[in-house]
Amino acid sequence: MDDVDVEVKMLQDMLADQCQLQAKQLKSLEDEVALLKTRAQAFAERRARRLATDPLSGIDTAFVRRVEWKLQKCSETIRKMSNNQCIWSSSFSAMGVPDMQLEFFPQGRETSQKGFCALFLWCPGHLKLKYRLEVGSHASIDEDVFTSRIGHGHSNFCFLEAQIDDKDCLVIGLEILEVTWTQDLGQGLRLVNRGPVDAVKREAVVLHHRDRESVEWKISNIRRRIQELPMGACMCSPLFSAAGVRDMHLEFYPNGLEGSKEGYCGFYVRCPTGEYTLNITLFVGTARRGPSKTEFNGNAAKGLPEFCRLDEQLVDGEEDLIAGIVLQNPLQEQEEDERTLYL
Repeated sequence: MDDVDVEVKMLQDMLADQCQLQAKQLKSLEDEVALLKTRAQAFAERRARRLATDPLSGIDTAFVRRVEWKLQKCSETIRKMSNNQCIWSSSFSAMGVPDMQLEFFPQGRETSQKGFCALFLWCPGHLKLKYRLEVGSHASIDEDVFTSRIGHGHSNFCFLEAQIDDKDCLVIGLEILEVTWTQDLGQGLRLVNRGPVDAVKREAVVLHHRDRESVEWKISNIRRRIQELPMGACMCSPLFSAAGVRDMHLEFYPNGLEGSKEGYCGFYVRCPTGEYTLNITLFVGTARRGPSKTEFNGNAAKGLPEFCRLDEQLVDGEEDLIAGIVLQNPLQEQEEDERTLYL
C-alpha cells in the first residue's frame, strides 16, 4: 500500500469517527429537545389546571394596589351569621405579595361592640405592610409587621348597618400603600425587597431631580468624625440623582488618604457603572475646585486626595460641615435643545 492509500485510509477512519461522534451528539440533542417538550407540555397542563381553579393566577398583579371584595344581598347573609363567625375572601396577590386573604366578621368577634363588624388582613410572613382597609365608606390606615402568616386588623372596625348600600351590597376594600419584604439568610445577612412601587419611585426621583445641578451634604459632628476616622477612611453620602444621572454618592475623607499631606481632607464623587462626561465643581465649606470636565467610566471615583485644609473650613461654635457638588450634564443640555419629535 503506497503513501496515498495510507493517507486515504486515515482520512476515511477520521471521517467515520467524526460521523459517529456527530451521531452521538445529534442523539443527545434530540433527547434534550424531547425532554424540553415534555417539560413544556407538563408546564402548560399545570398552568391550565391552575387557571381553571384560580383565574387570577394568570394575571400579573405586581402593580395591583387595590382589591375590592363585593358582597351582594348581604343583609340576609349577615342575619344568618352569629358573633365570632367569619367569611373568608378568595386568596389573591397584590404588589408582589402572594397568598393574601381578607377575614370578615359581619357580627363582630367576642370583644366587638354590638352592631360592629371586624375585619382582618392575612399575609405571609417576613413582610412589613402599610395598608388601608375599607368597609363601605369607613376606612382605617394601618402599618403592621407580619412575622408569620397571621391576620392584622380591627375587632371594632365600624358600625356595619350604615355601610350597606341601597342595593343591599357591601364593598370591602384593601389598598396597599407600602410593602417591604425581608428574608434573613443567617450570619447577619438580610435580603430586603421594597416592592415594585419603590423601584418606580426611584425612577421618578431621577426625573424630579433632572434639573437639579447643585447638591449639598450636611456632615454632622464633623469634629468628632475627624477624631474617629483614621487616615484612609471615608464617609459616604446617601445616594442621590441630579442632572439626569442616578445613584451617585460623595466620599469624604476627613483625614485624607494614605500619603496625603497632614491636615488635608480628600473629597470625591462616584457615579454608577457607565460612561458619563460631566462638568463638575466640588466644594467643602468655602473651598471650591472646578468647574472641570470630568469623564466617568467604570466605577471610579473622581476628586482630589488633598482637597483642602480641613481646619480652615471649620467654623468656631459649629459642629456641622457643608460639602457638595455643582454639576452640568452636557448630554442632558443637548437633549433639551432637541425638543421636536419628527414623525
